Amino acid sequence: MVSDTYTKMFKALHPKNITEYAKAGEGTVADGIKVYVLAWFITLILGIIGFFVVGGAVAGAAEISSLTGIALVGALGVVAVVLVSIVTLIMGIVINYITQYAGALCATSVFKGKGKFEHQFYVAMLFTGAIIIIGSVIGLVDAFIPGFMMIGGIIMLLLGIWSIYLLYHTIREVHKIDLVGGLISMLVVFIVSFAIAFVIALVLGMIGLAALGAGAMGGAAATGGLENLGV
Repeated sequence: MVSDTYTKMFKALHPKNITEYAKAGEGTVADGIKVYVLAWFITLILGIIGFFVVGGAVAGAAEISSLTGIALVGALGVVAVVLVSIVTLIMGIVINYITQYAGALCATSVFKGKGKFEHQFYVAMLFTGAIIIIGSVIGLVDAFIPGFMMIGGIIMLLLGIWSIYLLYHTIREVHKIDLVGGLISMLVVFIVSFAIAFVIALVLGMIGLAALGAGAMGGAAATGGLENLGV
């Protein structure tokens, strides 16, 4: 059941429960993706709520939009939130799949781990999903209480550090490898993750530069056209 999956997510924040999940040997890639999607769904709902909280405050302060205008802006905003969220979902699944696969490959091929990538992926997605949900809740609280931002940032920093240990613990428990093997396999996950992030940033940067260049050329062409018309 869905409720059981959510329960497992938050239970996976404790290393003891990760050990139990590892011993059970359950979980497939499809199960891991399901976990991630369920976590994403909560973030989508909270994101839409947050949009209306912030957007409503702005519209109320301006007091210049009609009811129809507010509804139109709200609808477009929700569409934008959903589209961005879907792109984030797809990227999150792909990146997690690649990075977890790299870590599992290191654990099994280099350190002779006995576990399976599918199981590692599933267990890792459990605590990852819980952290994603917590981050979304904190983001929504920030929308209501701006002063909470610093506290929320500290909480997320601590959760980020804790997730590093949980990943290390997951790799060790799933593959039954020693401390060094767990650490190196975990580092492989982060190295691949940083490499992917670098490539994405590079591609986005190139797209941004191309867009700016096209805009500049369009502006120059338009200016030249006006000059030719004697404007």
